[in-house]
Amino acid sequence: MSLATLDPALIVLPGDDLPALPTPSKPRGTVKLGPGITHLPAPSSVIPTRAGEAIVDEKKCAVWIESNNKRYVPQVNDSIIGVVLRSTADSFFLSIPGSSNLQSVVLPHLAFENATKKTKPNFVAGTVVYCRVSLANKFMDTEVECFNAETGKADGFGELKNGMLFPVSLGLARRLLGDGKKLRLLKGRQATGKKIPMSNGLEAIEELGQRLSFEIAVGRNGRVWVNSADTKTTLLIGKTIQDCEFLTGQEQKELVRERVKSLQ
Repeated sequence: MSLATLDPALIVLPGDDLPALPTPSKPRGTVKLGPGITHLPAPSSVIPTRAGEAIVDEKKCAVWIESNNKRYVPQVNDSIIGVVLRSTADSFFLSIPGSSNLQSVVLPHLAFENATKKTKPNFVAGTVVYCRVSLANKFMDTEVECFNAETGKADGFGELKNGMLFPVSLGLARRLLGDGKKLRLLKGRQATGKKIPMSNGLEAIEELGQRLSFEIAVGRNGRVWVNSADTKTTLLIGKTIQDCEFLTGQEQKELVRERVKSLQ
């Protein structure tokens, strides 16, 4: 297998051969395999496990398959939004909207910034939590935590008080988290059939932020949490984000302006 850059527009199916992999910058560097790709040790080969676009990040020396799946599959380091189902002596058990995973999702009581047995949080059923996947294995329960593994700080993870949850596609969720620029320029078609670069989805949020005051959290499992001063504003923000998936940046800004006027 030649060590060259993958074609950014390469569409693959499960089991297809990947013609190339990125080249590690260090002599003993490794290539990181992301969602949709697996390594077969005998014979040594790397193949896709789902249909989609093969994407390479030369800077991180990583490759994965980008696709807009209907079902979320937990991956380590994913930022997701979960809902507390119940609590045990040492853990919370969560449901992950957008996932049909039959395995339990566990959030240990001590998986919070500066948490101890005396200061651990006391969440009731229905509490919405922003967390990071720390363990994802099909043979074990998925584990999540509410702190940044690099800093040990909460960094926005934890309970999401009040607000509302809005479902979005997994593709839009990834773009809202900043993956759009890293993956590729999205392509759209005007009425003439000419290809044009699409937005990464952040233009609507930036435009809303200039006109309204609100809090937002995006989960890679296809959920967006929004909180603002009143219910009407929260609904407007969530619905606007949902409707911006296939719009260009300029179209998103125009949509935001029109809807904000309706509040006045």
